[in-house]
Amino acid sequence: MTNFKDGIIRDGGTLGSGRALGNLQRGVIRDGPAVGSGRALGNVKDGMIRDGSSVGAGRTIGNVKDGVVRNGSSLGAGITVGKLADCAIKGIHRERDDEIVAVCHFLIKKFL
Repeated sequence: MTNFKDGIIRDGGTLGSGRALGNLQRGVIRDGPAVGSGRALGNVKDGMIRDGSSVGAGRTIGNVKDGVVRNGSSLGAGITVGKLADCAIKGIHRERDDEIVAVCHFLIKKFL
């Protein structure tokens, strides 16, 4: 089970425990153990998930609208590849839907 606390995603079962998988800060997902550190893996903006290193930049790889994850390059378009509920990360429920899916895709399991 993965968990999210203070911007850091870990592989432990309890909030704040386990090995750091990466971090989320201002829409950018990185592979570093501290917030803002590490190589940028992707970013999110307005429901769109991209593989660039800054918010809004890079190739669009998917989108999230109304809890449905699609592989299209515009919001609500593309083939359905999953649902928001497929991204179970303890403690991340307060973040935006697109951020949750992007964290799941870049750090836990690739599905886009």
